[in-house]
Amino acid sequence: MSFALKYCRFPYVLAALILIGMRGLVMAQTSSSTMSEEAKAGQKMQNPLYPQIQLPLTYNYNPKLGLNNGSQQTEIGFNPIIPVDINSDLQLIVNPMLTYNHNANNQQVTNQYQPIQLATFFAPRYAKQWYYGIGPYIQTPASNTNNGTRQTGLGVSAGAFFTPDNWVIGAAMFNSWGIGNNISGGTANILNVQPTISFTTDHAWTYNLSSQLIYNYDSKAATNQLTFSGGKTFKVMGYHIQWQVGPTYMVTSNPYSPKGVGAYAGLTVLLPK
Repeated sequence: MSFALKYCRFPYVLAALILIGMRGLVMAQTSSSTMSEEAKAGQKMQNPLYPQIQLPLTYNYNPKLGLNNGSQQTEIGFNPIIPVDINSDLQLIVNPMLTYNHNANNQQVTNQYQPIQLATFFAPRYAKQWYYGIGPYIQTPASNTNNGTRQTGLGVSAGAFFTPDNWVIGAAMFNSWGIGNNISGGTANILNVQPTISFTTDHAWTYNLSSQLIYNYDSKAATNQLTFSGGKTFKVMGYHIQWQVGPTYMVTSNPYSPKGVGAYAGLTVLLPK
């Protein structure tokens, strides 16, 4: 078994160890929460399977991109979370992922509109501490080779999150298989796993440690970017808004990926139910 394939198990093992370690703490907690309204909203916005419309806008600065490490990348993502009721017991959570990259190398600039990705999760409508779901995943082909893979991606998305008071612990993932023979812009045969652990104080400060691990089945190469962020949730005109900022670090990279330390910022709006 290759090192990269073994490494892909890390997020699952990490999530399992965290859950086991937290069990004693959760059992010791009292049933009455001391979290403020803003803190509860902040905790919800750390859970991508929470059944309430979320509008997250993210910014990543990724340095040392490409073979010569001479490019800098600005990545802007908009990944809304939209729950749709199916019946009294079941809902469909729809998570389209829209990404724009601005790459600069000296005087050369490349703007990339990445393929649209759509993760879906069939999930129970009512949950208290455990949120989980599974559903189909779809990725559109890129418009040209500069914007990414020309293949269509089809696969499965899944996630599970444990949410006792103040905490969100779990992972979301999707596995994509490329459809079509045009791999001039890369392949859609990838595994993407995003484990996360966050803590929200009673006064709505949230601290998050997350990872995004991407494994390419064709090149047999993996990248893993860690993000540590912190921020505050507040309420404006009936809407809860959370900001987050912090550093990123590429633990594992390949010749074409970013390397080293970068930066992250996020702004999420939680719409009222």
